[in-house]
Amino acid sequence: MADTAHSLEGKVAIVTGGASGIGFATALLTAGAAGVTLVDLKEDALSSAVSSLALSEAHAARVLTVGGDVSEESTAETYVRQTVERFGRVDVSVQCAGISLPSANVVDLDIDDWDRTIRVNLRGVFLGVKHSLRAMLASPSGGKGCSVVLMCSQLGLEGYPGSSAYAASKFALRGLMASVATEVGPSGIRVNAVCPGPIDTPMLAGFSAPGHTTKGNIKRAGQPEEIANAVLFFASEAGSYCSGTTLKVDGGWSKWC
Repeated sequence: MADTAHSLEGKVAIVTGGASGIGFATALLTAGAAGVTLVDLKEDALSSAVSSLALSEAHAARVLTVGGDVSEESTAETYVRQTVERFGRVDVSVQCAGISLPSANVVDLDIDDWDRTIRVNLRGVFLGVKHSLRAMLASPSGGKGCSVVLMCSQLGLEGYPGSSAYAASKFALRGLMASVATEVGPSGIRVNAVCPGPIDTPMLAGFSAPGHTTKGNIKRAGQPEEIANAVLFFASEAGSYCSGTTLKVDGGWSKWC
C-alpha cells in the first residue's frame, strides 16, 4: 500500500529553483501530485529538468514551468496565477531558489553582491510566500491543509567566515518563517524551514572552504534527495503537526539545536 501520508498525491505544488539541485530533487518526489509548477531563472534548464523527470505523458501534462527572476514581484504573481489557472489552487509552496556568491570577508564585500544575495535569497522568498499564501487563503478551504516550506541553511544557524551576506539572508528566513507561521496557523496553513548542510550541488562546488564537507558527524556532503525527503515531510500530511519548525539536515555540521 502506498504511503500517501509521505507524498503529495492529489496536491498542487510550486517549487522555485526547480531546475536543479534540491529543487529538482523535490520535483522528483511529486509524481503523484495533481499539479506541479517548477520555477527557475534558466528556462532552458527547466525544459531539461522536465525531460529528465522521465514522466509518463499523462503526468507530464501535470507539470507547468515558469521562467523568471524570483526577486521580481511580477514573477511571483505570474507563477502563482498560472498555477491557479492551470490546476485550480495552490496547496504547497516550496521556496528553494537561492544564490551563493564567491566568499568574501565583510570588509571586502561589494555592496552589489550583498544586495543581490539579499534580493534573491530573502526578497525572492518573501514574494513567493506572500503570493502563495494569498492563493491558499482565497481557496474554498481557506488554506486548511496547505503548507509552505522555506529552504534555509546551516549558515542560517551559525555564521561562517566569508559568508556574511548569505548567512544574513538565511538567518532572516528563519525570522520570516517563524512570524508567518503565527499569522496563518489559525487558518490551517503550516510554515516551516529546512536547513541543509553542505549538499552535493553546483552551489557547493563554488564554496571552497577546506574541510567544509567533513566537519560534521557524517563525514561527507549530503545528496539533494536527502534534503528533498525532509521537504516532503513538511509539505505532506506526515508533517501535519509541524508549524514554525526549523529542521536541520546537515549531517551534524551545526551544533545548533
